[in-house]
Amino acid sequence: MAKNNKLWKLFFYAGIEKEDYAKLLPSIREENRVLLKPFSQIAAIMFLLLFIVSMLSNGFVTVNSTTYLLCGIAMMLILFCTHFLLPKFPVLVSLLVYAFEIILYIFGIHISMLHANMPAVSAVAFLLVSPLLFYDRPIRLSSLIAAVVAVFCWIVLRFKTPDIAQIDVWNSITFGIVAVAATVFTMTIKIRALSQSRQVVYLSQTDLLTGLKNRNYYERQLPKYPEICTKNIICVYADVNGLHEVNNLNGHPEGDRMLKAVAAEMLRYFDSEHTYRIGGDEFIAFQPDGHPENLPLEIEQFKRILAEKGYYISIGTSVRSKANGELNMMEIVNEAEGRMYDDKREFYSHTENDRRSR
Repeated sequence: MAKNNKLWKLFFYAGIEKEDYAKLLPSIREENRVLLKPFSQIAAIMFLLLFIVSMLSNGFVTVNSTTYLLCGIAMMLILFCTHFLLPKFPVLVSLLVYAFEIILYIFGIHISMLHANMPAVSAVAFLLVSPLLFYDRPIRLSSLIAAVVAVFCWIVLRFKTPDIAQIDVWNSITFGIVAVAATVFTMTIKIRALSQSRQVVYLSQTDLLTGLKNRNYYERQLPKYPEICTKNIICVYADVNGLHEVNNLNGHPEGDRMLKAVAAEMLRYFDSEHTYRIGGDEFIAFQPDGHPENLPLEIEQFKRILAEKGYYISIGTSVRSKANGELNMMEIVNEAEGRMYDDKREFYSHTENDRRSR
């Protein structure tokens, strides 16, 4: 049973856990999108050059010209979709990847069939190389290889002479098995490496207690916000009241629960990509091109929900329009921080909160 589970995990998730593979899917799509651009561009140029050369040279079989042209046009369409569709619809990347590979297989089979009296070479070469270009589940790529081998065997048995067909069938089956083994092995290495690299990235930019982005990532991203937003930017600076006292009276686990509760509520109102824990009890969040008119109500609700749990925070905000000129992010943050301290002084001005003062 354990051996079967290991094989299942190897073919379906490249040897990593199912949950880890699911988390990795956006990265796999992004890697495939990045790879698809140069590969489709190179393939389009190659096919169009072959088309031009075949039209000008007597050394090329004239009937190949149409194949080169059609494959070149197909690759140009994939390249167009990669540039203009994938940024809006990233889930289409797998469809385009398989379209790319199928075109190569069709080309290899077609060229092989033009020389019915000779064993196939192109189809076998594409059978080995194509599945290794991108990232995907080994089971999908293995199924594609098996389907191509089956189609190719049927075609050669139907249209080639028996002696040549026998050679092609055995070659395609043999190299198909090699391609499956190579694909499983290569995908396991590539996807595990991708998983490890993403884990390193995650650890380098994530606060492990709250799951928010950490201060290092905040400092790297802060200068980029003027480019991210087009209309305005909202900055919310929050500080937890009484964390020191909670740690002293109830222990650090209770203080950690307080910080996690604040972080969870912040994620209800702000995108996780723009929400940071920048200090022990300090949080900051940005809303590029946000809606300032909704901010007072959101802050009020935010405070009320935490107060119901016995947690209190001080908040300061700053809103700047990009129409007023270049955004100075440090000025915006400092303004929000100053207003947060005003809110904190107001909080501690009440007698019932004196015990929380620091």
